[in-house]
Amino acid sequence: MGKLKKFIHRLIGQLGYIFLPRSMRMAIIKSMILAEESAPPRDSVRWMLGVYDYIATNIDAQAIRWGNGVHIKHELMDGIHSFFYTHIPEGANVLDLGCGYGVVANSIAIHSNAHVLGIDFSEHHIKFAQTNYKNPNLRFIKGDVFKDIPDMSSVDVIVLSSVLEHLEGRIEFLRNLTARFKPKKFLIRVPTLERNHYVALKRELGLSPFLDKTHVLEYTTAIFAEEMDKSGLLINSCEIRWGDIWAECVPQP
Repeated sequence: MGKLKKFIHRLIGQLGYIFLPRSMRMAIIKSMILAEESAPPRDSVRWMLGVYDYIATNIDAQAIRWGNGVHIKHELMDGIHSFFYTHIPEGANVLDLGCGYGVVANSIAIHSNAHVLGIDFSEHHIKFAQTNYKNPNLRFIKGDVFKDIPDMSSVDVIVLSSVLEHLEGRIEFLRNLTARFKPKKFLIRVPTLERNHYVALKRELGLSPFLDKTHVLEYTTAIFAEEMDKSGLLINSCEIRWGDIWAECVPQP
């Protein structure tokens, strides 16, 4: 039944695209928003935030299509890759956990001449990475970052880009990685919770303020600092860029 419903919605959308020009579709959207002026403001804001989230999700979907399978943000956002490869020594051994489609791992291998092992739970992500990135210093495997990381003789850097916010048991996870691999540093990127005032609106209305329904946490700088300290890591550098925290952390002596 769910598949049928999805097919009908897509068919209606395609027919609308064929028969209604964009200007007419925009007029319909505007009329729907104007109709909210007569509703209680809290109800209107709640409804429009739902529309906003729906549109944002679909913008990302189309941006991935635009980038031929990789979100176009990787080409447009300054520093999204350079943060990682400029903090990685030439020829280092790198473990990229939750590597996704492998685009960051590939960039690290190119610019740092590093040997990178990327691990992700998604078979689709790993197949994409293996098919599209052929640098000899790259290796990708499907696996759970909690239990499927293979033994490695040396790990200089562990990369966690947009990963921690999806995980429970983060402190134990980081401590176990440090004890097992003894990396010289972690390079971490996580989303900030206080990115705009919509977060406050969603909280007031009892809605989830998170960017992604799979997130279990989004960070403030204070929360991040406390979690790193409890994980036995010192923050060498930390900055806010594109609404995310980007940090270089090293094991405490």
